[in-house]
Amino acid sequence: MPRRAVLAWLVEHPHSTVDAIGAGEREMIGTVSTQTVYDVLGACTDAGLLRLIEPAGHPARFERRVADNHHHVVCRLCGRTDDVDCAVGTTPCL
Repeated sequence: MPRRAVLAWLVEHPHSTVDAIGAGEREMIGTVSTQTVYDVLGACTDAGLLRLIEPAGHPARFERRVADNHHHVVCRLCGRTDDVDCAVGTTPCL
């Protein structure tokens, strides 16, 4: 159940931190330890279901978008993280 809750949370809340995922999981299924959250995130990342991103100066985040090469832009004021598609062809990639 915790794995499904983590994956469901990340559909609605991409680029979430461990703390946000844990809080969301607790809302969905009740009591769950922080260690369980880390274990689930590690297993899902190892299985290729999630990607860990580590933006400079911000906490690590997890996302479900794993099938392509893309970049991230992080707001310096609020910390919001958004995807930036990798341009191919005549336009260089970031």
